Amino acid sequence: MKTLCLLGLLGLALGGCANLPDNLADGLAGIGQRCGGQLSQTQELQLDMARDMLREGRLHAALAHLETLPADSLEVRESKATALRRIGSPLAKAEYQGLLGTCKAGEAHHGLGQIALREGRIAEAERELREAARLQPTDRMIRNDLGVVLLRKGDRAGARFEFLTALELDGDDKLPASNLLSLLLLEGRNAQATALAEKARLTDEQVRQARQRADALRAGAAPPRVVQAADSASVAQVQVQAQPLPRPLVEQQTR
Repeated sequence: MKTLCLLGLLGLALGGCANLPDNLADGLAGIGQRCGGQLSQTQELQLDMARDMLREGRLHAALAHLETLPADSLEVRESKATALRRIGSPLAKAEYQGLLGTCKAGEAHHGLGQIALREGRIAEAERELREAARLQPTDRMIRNDLGVVLLRKGDRAGARFEFLTALELDGDDKLPASNLLSLLLLEGRNAQATALAEKARLTDEQVRQARQRADALRAGAAPPRVVQAADSASVAQVQVQAQPLPRPLVEQQTR
């Protein structure tokens, strides 16, 4: 009901989404679908412990525990790729590429898109995230991150579509709500922005940060670069060169 009320409130203000192209389809609630070989019960418990460490931002400890698990497990490989990406290791890309063509392909394209976004390769990030969304269209984290890329390239309608999709998929997720708030403020839709902040129950600090991001984008600041955050809610930050932007925004982090 909360999601329906929120989206009903925004419906008229955010019109036009239905006209977007059909091809507009990262907590660790996002470590993706189970597939591949089975781990033993003890190994499953150790994998869960490593994922808890990822949620807590204990990335190196998580990676150490993952190294003790079977290297041929797709579940382990996905979590290892996540740990390496969040640490900032160049090895993460190869780990994700090794998952392409498996049942973890959606997660792999998502991770590759996050890496490309962090490094400022916007076209590549969009390509990877669109493929991730094609493979897993109901993944709210992928849809949020695709919205961020589209906003970065100036496609506000596309970004709005993706943020709204992420909100419909999980009305309690503050990240797409915060990103959508920045977009509304950027477009000068202050009444709708106020209503969204109230319905989504965003804190004063989240509203302040969203306003700062909108101001930076409106001022035509230098292209922002993604800075990864060790955050249990799967949140990344954006920073603008010479003008840092506050969290939360952009990509889902603990995939």
